[in-house]
Amino acid sequence: MAMGSVRTARALLVPFQDEGHFKPFLQIMRRLAKRRISFTVLCNQQRCDELSRFKADGQFGDLDVDFIPLFRDFSKLTPPSPFPHMLDDWRHRSMEIDPSRFACMITDTFTYFLHEDAVKWGIPKYTFISSGCYTGLYFIQVDTIFEGGWLFSNPDKRHQSVTLPGLELFTPLQLPRASLQKEQMLLELAVSLRKSDGLLFNSFEAFDKEPLEIMSRQPEITQFPGKATPKIFAIGPLVSLPLSYENLHELTSKPGDNSREIIDWLDGQRKSSVLFISLGSKRPLPKTGAIAFAEALEQTGVPFFWVLRLPPGHSVEEYLPPGFEARTKMQGIVWTHWVPQEQLLQHPSIGGFLSHCGWNSLMEAISAGVPIAACPMYAEQGLNAKHIVDVLQIAVEIKYKEDYFDFDSEMVAVAINTLMDEHKGANIRQNMLNMQTAIFEAVAEGGTSYKSFEKFISTILNHKTVT
Repeated sequence: MAMGSVRTARALLVPFQDEGHFKPFLQIMRRLAKRRISFTVLCNQQRCDELSRFKADGQFGDLDVDFIPLFRDFSKLTPPSPFPHMLDDWRHRSMEIDPSRFACMITDTFTYFLHEDAVKWGIPKYTFISSGCYTGLYFIQVDTIFEGGWLFSNPDKRHQSVTLPGLELFTPLQLPRASLQKEQMLLELAVSLRKSDGLLFNSFEAFDKEPLEIMSRQPEITQFPGKATPKIFAIGPLVSLPLSYENLHELTSKPGDNSREIIDWLDGQRKSSVLFISLGSKRPLPKTGAIAFAEALEQTGVPFFWVLRLPPGHSVEEYLPPGFEARTKMQGIVWTHWVPQEQLLQHPSIGGFLSHCGWNSLMEAISAGVPIAACPMYAEQGLNAKHIVDVLQIAVEIKYKEDYFDFDSEMVAVAINTLMDEHKGANIRQNMLNMQTAIFEAVAEGGTSYKSFEKFISTILNHKTVT
């Protein structure tokens, strides 16, 4: 295919449609727009419609951006894994893409299957890792992890420290647990990452100092034989900074939105006195865990706002201990609807965040300066929790007996009391405030993430396609 030799400034973007991946990828689009880099986005129809509304609102300025609905909505498909469907869609429709328009391709970690096409088209491919650098080190070395038996299912190594570069902090208890069905996908993903021209991390230097230094000192970790070592760009956090508590009144004044009572209740609480509990939108907390949480809240007496995700067909009354809401009606609120978590964390009365340690939630908590009680549930959350508890010391751990959700109310109560007590949690709160300062410094002009993104932009603009 003939390619021009003139420098171009248009990127082909292929995000993953899951909310936790798409949300930060949207921030990449906004940052590209600010740097006058045009782009084309390949996604499903729902995301295309959403992006069209953002464009109409002027969020991408006057740039020439377009959105192509190439993938199906995998949430309604069987099997539930999206990867076979996305790969099938790509194979059937990739011929519709004109690669001569693009200076580069930016994909999500989970749209890994586009690498060979980027090579064929002669354009560099950069991979966006929507979480932190430890997760990147896991993905990159997943073949060695499998070969070495560093798996939760292996009782001989379950409690041993992983003897792989950058992962020595962890045991298989904290590593993501791959099903047999996903092992081949992860192996292909690892190769794609190592063949990438660059890796974009949704993190910042002060947070991920150790793994970033490891990748710098040991480039062979990320290198694929015969290929240049991928450039590393820590460009995060990709959240809407600065956030504002005042925006809550706008967000909760929409017709039909009954969350106004949350704000009124929070406004009546003492500063930094409320524990905000939210374990993400992907999986509900098992009933045994919900009961342990409820009993711990009653034991501690700590004011709480609990966003409880229920399994289909269940009610709060049957999921929590009998009479819990009646007994705690003066102590807190159990909420089963969507909330604007980013802005709620900014509310002055929020003093702690009991979280599953999903990456976006983690970055939002740091941006708000709210210390965490770490309760990982799946995926890379064990890595995140171990890091913020043992290394950064901005969180307390909810201790498990053996595995996720294998805890009792006493363990939860100890963590809550430590986090919310003025004296016991003093060091954690101060460390979190220091990290909050670091996160704003990183994204400010001249900060580490700002400069890293500028370096990435320069890399795109300096790329010259070859005839």
